[in-house]
Amino acid sequence: MLLVAALGMLASSCAYYNTLYLARKYYFKATDGKPYQVDRDGSQVQNFTKSIDYSKKVLSDYPKSKWVDDAFLLWARALIGREDPLQTVSMLQDFPEHFKKSELRAEAAFYLGLAYRQARRYPQAVDTFDDFLKMAPKSELAPYALLERARAYVSMQRYAEAADDASRILKSYPKSDLVARALRQRAEARFQQGDFDSARKDFHQISLDVFNDEERFQFFNREVDCLESARKYDEELAALNGELGHTPAPATPKPGELPSVNNDRYGKLTLRIGTAHLLAGRMKEALEQYAHVLQDYPKTPVAAEAQYRTGYTYETLGDDFDRALQEYSTVKDQFGQTPYAAQAQQRSDNLGRIMQYRKGAGADSLEKKAEASFLTAELYLFQLEKPERALEEYGKVVDQYPGKPVAARALNAQAWVLSRKLDRKASADSLFWKVVHEYPATEAQLAARDYLESEGQSVPENLIVMPKPAPPPPPDTTALAKPPATTPALGTPGGMVTDSLGRMRPRFGMEGERFGAPRDSLGRPGTLFGRGPNGMPQGGQPNMPPGMPQPGLAPPGMLPGMPPGMPPGMPPGNAPADTTRHNALAPSMMPPGMNPSAPPPAPPVVTPAASPDSTRIGPPMLPAANPVPPAITPAAPPDTTKKGSKP
Repeated sequence: MLLVAALGMLASSCAYYNTLYLARKYYFKATDGKPYQVDRDGSQVQNFTKSIDYSKKVLSDYPKSKWVDDAFLLWARALIGREDPLQTVSMLQDFPEHFKKSELRAEAAFYLGLAYRQARRYPQAVDTFDDFLKMAPKSELAPYALLERARAYVSMQRYAEAADDASRILKSYPKSDLVARALRQRAEARFQQGDFDSARKDFHQISLDVFNDEERFQFFNREVDCLESARKYDEELAALNGELGHTPAPATPKPGELPSVNNDRYGKLTLRIGTAHLLAGRMKEALEQYAHVLQDYPKTPVAAEAQYRTGYTYETLGDDFDRALQEYSTVKDQFGQTPYAAQAQQRSDNLGRIMQYRKGAGADSLEKKAEASFLTAELYLFQLEKPERALEEYGKVVDQYPGKPVAARALNAQAWVLSRKLDRKASADSLFWKVVHEYPATEAQLAARDYLESEGQSVPENLIVMPKPAPPPPPDTTALAKPPATTPALGTPGGMVTDSLGRMRPRFGMEGERFGAPRDSLGRPGTLFGRGPNGMPQGGQPNMPPGMPQPGLAPPGMLPGMPPGMPPGMPPGNAPADTTRHNALAPSMMPPGMNPSAPPPAPPVVTPAASPDSTRIGPPMLPAANPVPPAITPAAPPDTTKKGSKP
């Protein structure tokens, strides 16, 4: 017996261990042996699902095992891999409470922080990684915690702290598999921070460590981005020309053939050289480089970009808006619906508005021309990132309209650019004070006062003059044209029309009569079946055959839908008796002289009506909107004649 029990326990233990083994096997197959997928690709969902299924089986079949916390944590980790981080958060938030004696509490804190970051809860992720690093500073997961915390810092735009965490990985874990990722993370953080020189060094080091030429060219371009952002255009041109010297020029395409889009590196480098000349203010050199691209790569995406930048050059450097519009139009005409065509259309719209204002004429031409200068300045300031050119445009407004409110607006705009974009606060404050002293009773004076007071300066109240309210618009004296004599007067029913004699007649009569329907000898609307003795159309409904009951109403004493000859109060067929007021009238509604407690009258002898004429004459008509119910007549006294006697 003992042997049998021992064998049973051993079999149970083996089954348990095999289940947990399979859960771990599928998990690490999905992560390629790493603690988790550092760079998710979404291709291992099936393996993560199998790991979850086996982990659940461990928890359900062996709830008192010592490995329950392992299975629970493995389940939560696999949910992260299956891109369900919120479920992981809900599982691991209370892990220390559920497993108070578990040795996996620090590891659970790491995966909780990872779930927070992937769920975009970045502050909670940073706090959780802080707790983990305090709990297990020497854990094998420590470099991963630093990397993930750096990523969270980047998402929170805390680039300096992100660069510090990446540097800690490079310094403390030089043999880690995360070194390359940490170097890239630090380079991007430094670039976003504005430390372009340090970022360029990191990108250069990365380009030396990559394994293929395509990645090397990618990080070379990031080096060029650093030089361009630092406005070191000559160094940028030197680097680009050096790379261009090692790149084969494109072969001349044969007639009728287009160059390969996969061999456009030479064209991309030429484009960047032209852009460097453009940013350096060399219009002629930039246009020459763009022309080379258009010649060597016709009808290709790189040529579309070159065409767009040609128009951009004429717009920003040459101030030749007419030529810029022509070049922008060519982008759409020759390259179809491309991203550059959309951008060219947007810039064309902006230029069109500016040119329209510049050419404005009439009483408000000064206002339009001033507005054109403001639009041009904002174009340079926000889209072209050229604050100096924006200052020039605002200065034109001040020079052309001295002493006018629009000049005060331009001075405020100049002060804003000096303060916010060029870090020249003293010059900005001087312009604000000028507006306060020289432009009273304007909105610009109030705005200048608010700017100064927001910086902690005090503006005397006696300098501020409130602007006068705008005068009311002049009354509208425009004479309205008289309507034609044949126009119906207001209040004429919408269904009225004019006949051939000029008389107003209804298009649709009260009884649903169509205009032009037949009438009787007295001019009353007739029907195809004539009229009854009371002047109404026979049957009470227009165009209904004789003998056919009016739709929606039943004969007196009959229920709606009851076949002829059935006694009143008896439901047709096997239907339950109708308990509504159709069976009997309430005493308040009975005709005078009727006894409400009297027995119901005997069934009247119903003479079968003649069968209706089934011949279809003309189109059927819809029933009237509000059919008039027949008047209720007093019921006849009960018939006391004995059966068999003559009536």
